[in-house]
Amino acid sequence: MKRKKNWMKKILSTVMVMALFCGLLTGCGEKENSDNETAKEMKTVKFGLLPYQDWMPWMLADELGYFKEAGIDLEVITFTDDITCAEALQSGDIDIACGNSGSGPLAFSKFPDLRMISTTCGFLGYAIMVRPKDAAQNGGTIKTYEDFYKEEIADGKAEEEAMKNAVKSACKQLKGKTLVMDRGTGSNLPLNAALKAADLTIDDIKFMDITDVEGALAFLDGTGDFELGGYPQVTSLSEEGCFKLVSGAELGGEAVCLSVEMARADYIEENMDTIVAMREVWYKTIDNIYSDDSSYMEKLAEITGKYTGTEISLEDMKNIAENIDPWPTKDKVDEMFFAEDAKWGVEEIYGGSLDYWMNINGQVKKGTVDLQKQIDTVKMIYEKVDK
Repeated sequence: MKRKKNWMKKILSTVMVMALFCGLLTGCGEKENSDNETAKEMKTVKFGLLPYQDWMPWMLADELGYFKEAGIDLEVITFTDDITCAEALQSGDIDIACGNSGSGPLAFSKFPDLRMISTTCGFLGYAIMVRPKDAAQNGGTIKTYEDFYKEEIADGKAEEEAMKNAVKSACKQLKGKTLVMDRGTGSNLPLNAALKAADLTIDDIKFMDITDVEGALAFLDGTGDFELGGYPQVTSLSEEGCFKLVSGAELGGEAVCLSVEMARADYIEENMDTIVAMREVWYKTIDNIYSDDSSYMEKLAEITGKYTGTEISLEDMKNIAENIDPWPTKDKVDEMFFAEDAKWGVEEIYGGSLDYWMNINGQVKKGTVDLQKQIDTVKMIYEKVDK
């Protein structure tokens, strides 16, 4: 009898051990399945980043983990210029890329499969720079917009007329001179505005076509007569004692550059959910940047400095967000970019850029760019976003 009881205990013990073992296996299987499901849910997006403050909210969102929350694994590849970024987008090396209205028509003419998928911000931070020794304030021959403006006011001119005359006089000094700039970027917009203001043509000046960062360094070392670049270059050159001949804000609306993102038409069709999810991440980040919690702005300043190679203080970042690169929240996009009386209408600004590339620069042939298709695409995607 005792032997029977022991035998029964062994059987029960064996059954319990097997049950526990199976349970562990089942549990492991469930965890593995769960992990696999999570891995399947994560969507890798290869993002072509241009290292300018316009797109730094994307990097802030990545730092804060917003993409992972949205099921997106953001793989960032940094490019130095717009057209190289567009080439990588067309070839399929990246999925989504930064771009802007200054070079957009050129990119669309070269790569007709590319589409604008978002309007990020209007950039006002361009300026044509003068070396310290060349500025009239230091005994040189070049007068700045500020110099001419003061003279106009002293002569009794009304403010609006004084501003217009000062821009014209400042820009006339470009004639016959060499301008250092990256000609494949949005810098073409302030260039075109400056030429128009001074009644000059592109044949009236010479160019040193160098990427922005290298161009600013070359300019400091004595290359060219003037330099045209974005906010990081304007900031760094100003810290070296350079002067603004004329700024984008002084040149007016035609100098505004719309920063955007682009993707291929086939990628948009196949990955609309991902594109919309990314826009929702963007607007969440923008809301935080403009919130009362200054930690977001502080973190953005740190990230912007890292990517642009320029020291950005909290006050600098606030100035960028309010005056240089004002990023509209979701409910402000329509009045900023799409409405008939929009502050920076997409049709108007891209139309002006297309005019430059087609009729002034001559690199884009008539009929090769369908701007309406671009505008329809970006509006369609915007309307799908439910922040």
